[in-house]
Amino acid sequence: MPSPPANKITIWLWPTGLFPRRLIYYLRAKRITLSALTAHNIHLIPVILDTATPKLDAKEGYEKKPEGMSLPCMRVEHVGEERIEYVHESLAIVGFLEEVFGGTGGEDAQAQGCGNIMGSTPSQRARTNDILSLLAEATVYANIALIHSDPTTLFWSGLTSSAMSASTAVDASRRFHNMLSKLEGWVEKDVIKGQMSSLSGEGSAVTLADVVLMSSVTYAEDHNGVGWVEGHEGLTSWCERVKGCVWWVGAEGLRGCEESGWGAVLAE
Repeated sequence: MPSPPANKITIWLWPTGLFPRRLIYYLRAKRITLSALTAHNIHLIPVILDTATPKLDAKEGYEKKPEGMSLPCMRVEHVGEERIEYVHESLAIVGFLEEVFGGTGGEDAQAQGCGNIMGSTPSQRARTNDILSLLAEATVYANIALIHSDPTTLFWSGLTSSAMSASTAVDASRRFHNMLSKLEGWVEKDVIKGQMSSLSGEGSAVTLADVVLMSSVTYAEDHNGVGWVEGHEGLTSWCERVKGCVWWVGAEGLRGCEESGWGAVLAE
């Protein structure tokens, strides 16, 4: 008896954006190729920034981004039920894809050292969740510090120039760096001094903690010209090591997605 048709999944991604690049790093870490996505009826739509507007929308020739949706966003069309659902958060989309691909990814994901993106053991998964929680808080403080100190953010921050507050920026920056210092303390012994590849410890497997931190680091470098972990020597050293890993891709590769398609980073 033939299998029922898979639900149609559509994901809109702005490749050089902060949260969408988490999905690109995830797909690369898992070695999930375009053909594997297509086989599961999953379709990626590239979104680009029109700097003249400024507005984010799908590249010409693709279905437009759903009105009012932030990026990334995922639409699930339930075949035969006439029911549509949306998933809005990057980590929720990652969780969905983990279930679709059984937590294993492409055929050679294991050889690369990436099975379950949350970690291969209970303690590693607990540490991944610890770090994700801390990075979520750090990201909030980093964004508050940025929008209260950088006038170029006014077009998307929702603030007016008169609402920007230098003292708020200073306080948020202090809290942000406190979060990074805490993270550095957690990983100092095994990851920084022990030269482990993953923030989650216990070997070299890529985890979502690594993906999320590197997304923030590279986005800050590419869009704001700042070092997200600047002043934190151990984390800076780790980030430079990770830039040599096969799953990482820099600004040029991400821009290639916007210019020439997903083959730039999700080759077969």
